[in-house]
Amino acid sequence: MTWKNGVAARLLAAGLFAVGVFAGVWPAQAQLEPPAPVGSWIAATGVMPAQVGLIALPVAGGASLIEWNAARALNPASTIKLLSTYVALTTLGPDHRWVTSAHLDGPLTQGVLEGNLILRGGGDPKLVVEDLTEFIRRMRAAGLRDIRGDLVIDDALFDLRAEPGAPLDGDASQPYNVAPHAALMNFKSVRIVVRPAGDKAVVALDPPLADVRLVNELAVHTGACQPGSLALWVRDGGVTATAAGGAIATIRVGGKYFPSCGEQGIYAAVLPHREFIHGFFKAAWQAAGGSLRGKTRIEAGASSRLPSWQQWVSPRTLSDVTHDINKFSNNVMTRQVLLAAAATPAEPGSPQRMREMVRQWLDNRGLRFPELVIDNGSGLSREERISAAHLGQLLVHAAAGAHGDLFRVTLPQVGIDGTMRGRLQRHPVAGRAWIKTGSLRDVKSIAGYVDAASGRRYAVVMIINAEKILGAQPAQDTFLRWVYDNG
Repeated sequence: MTWKNGVAARLLAAGLFAVGVFAGVWPAQAQLEPPAPVGSWIAATGVMPAQVGLIALPVAGGASLIEWNAARALNPASTIKLLSTYVALTTLGPDHRWVTSAHLDGPLTQGVLEGNLILRGGGDPKLVVEDLTEFIRRMRAAGLRDIRGDLVIDDALFDLRAEPGAPLDGDASQPYNVAPHAALMNFKSVRIVVRPAGDKAVVALDPPLADVRLVNELAVHTGACQPGSLALWVRDGGVTATAAGGAIATIRVGGKYFPSCGEQGIYAAVLPHREFIHGFFKAAWQAAGGSLRGKTRIEAGASSRLPSWQQWVSPRTLSDVTHDINKFSNNVMTRQVLLAAAATPAEPGSPQRMREMVRQWLDNRGLRFPELVIDNGSGLSREERISAAHLGQLLVHAAAGAHGDLFRVTLPQVGIDGTMRGRLQRHPVAGRAWIKTGSLRDVKSIAGYVDAASGRRYAVVMIINAEKILGAQPAQDTFLRWVYDNG
């Protein structure tokens, strides 16, 4: 299997950008008993009533159909992506495309660049191997073969100095933990492929990365392949200087492997952005018949004094990207989109500017959400908070806007696709509800739209925050069925 055939689709469909990490325990608080039928829904989750907030609001206006604890600020997990993507759609426009530009810092003569090739990152959230391959083909067709200098990455579009250094759950190898970058490539992720070789195992990267050494520390076991036999781990082994002045990055692969299982693999995001971009670009450049003599370095503003030589315009619009984000809950794409919406010609996109931009966006529309806490906008956070009432209000506002229908269909359609594909397939609500899901270790949430049997459309939200949540999905499905039947 190669990444040149649907890599992004495989990553997204595999759910590699979901995460289950600790989000903080909500203590129970004394409140009135929830009304029927809410009490039975909550009882099915195994949590206290104070740990649940829910609401169903008619998008045409009017009082809620049903609600409970709707004003309480709760951790929404990935349902906060609804706020993030709607802000981006209305700020950048659904037809927005990202541009990555190449600049020559030196003369190009007979295929030889006596200087550096500079790539200015445009914040593209989905510049995958197919895109880079075509961009390189165009650069090769324009006459560039041998880069005698360095590959320089201009990352001035984003200022990420305030980004936390460690991933939320401590596992930097997981693709859902990838941090944003102005020149993000291939989600900074590769597939670690393990194949049998007699009674041993060989390891490879898909796509290949140049100047990367794979250290095989697998424990190979005999016997029949069993479900769950694969137990790989992947770690960053650091960078080693070479005698020629270059550098070799190391990826260590270990764990348990049964050759009887055949080819196996996992997706991983081990290397830092600079090392990954170097290996990813250089391998693709060499595969196209080119050579890169120097190293890869990051230099903000390196392209500012140079004209653009070649450009890669993303084949995907923001509308397309929003589909991927909401249907498959992609964290790093969400963060890329929000940072791009916050960036201006005078000021780079930064976490603080992004938060200020979201607040200003809400204020300009008369949406007052005083309890709202925006951390990174993806839901991969212990800090983010919003109430069910205000998330529902946002959905009502979006439904009335110019992009209402476009936004709604980016959500997973119940029983049809995305993270709701396997749910409620035998109930009439299947195909008539569009629901974003959210999940952390102690958060289970849903938010979106339901077209009731009556023909009325409702914005629905149900958020559960508790240390142990036993029956969240059945309870949330029951809520959706009830809105369909009674709305």
